[in-house]
Amino acid sequence: MEDLKLSNIPAQTQTVIEPFLKDILANYKEDILSIYIIGSAVTKGFHPKYSDINTVIVVKGIKLPFYDFIAFLGKRYGKKRIRAPLIVTREYINRSLEVFPLEFLEMKLIHQLVYGEDVLKDIKLEKADIRLQCERELKGKLQHLCQGYVKAMGDKTALTDLFVASLSGYFPLFRGILFLYDHEIPKEKGDVLSALNECCDVDTNVFRNLMDIRAHNFYPHIEALKELFKNLYRVLDTITRKVDEFKIEHA
Repeated sequence: MEDLKLSNIPAQTQTVIEPFLKDILANYKEDILSIYIIGSAVTKGFHPKYSDINTVIVVKGIKLPFYDFIAFLGKRYGKKRIRAPLIVTREYINRSLEVFPLEFLEMKLIHQLVYGEDVLKDIKLEKADIRLQCERELKGKLQHLCQGYVKAMGDKTALTDLFVASLSGYFPLFRGILFLYDHEIPKEKGDVLSALNECCDVDTNVFRNLMDIRAHNFYPHIEALKELFKNLYRVLDTITRKVDEFKIEHA
């Protein structure tokens, strides 16, 4: 299909996603403004065995038959780690930027437009909205970390799963902090950690340790996990204080 632009997508992602997108365009092309592939599927960190493929479909209007069609495709493509697409209108995007600024920042930073008009290109995100969501989510993650540690009751499997499962959720927050400080925002996770260290002078090695644990799928012994918890709490608390102290400069 000539309108589908997949040449810049990693080959392993392209092989999986192309039939899915062709099915959609063959049936609902006239209803669609844009299709994006977002997240890890367009980065070097994509792992075909563990990573999901996420898409955003911008439609001209919300129609139930289109949702039913996507649901039908899910039966065929869900086993290939293609997540249900985020289906939105341009109007919804414009009305939601202040409510979900981090999510839209992620979409704007880490995407590949594979069909149609680039409606994300000109969206404007406000630092005040980004700062507020960063503060709220960081404090929520600190609370979740502490509650999860207690709930695990010293079980190394539960603790490892707790730490590793939370890992991906930190990076939108880190990119949001880099946005606040007008710092260059990388796509790759390792580069994000380096940028955060440079920007805010925080030790990000604990997150690299978690990435290593996830990549090699192992469970550290309990004393190492206790040390990991202590370092993770300390660094998250430091980052949260940085966000608390950030002042929005009004023109």
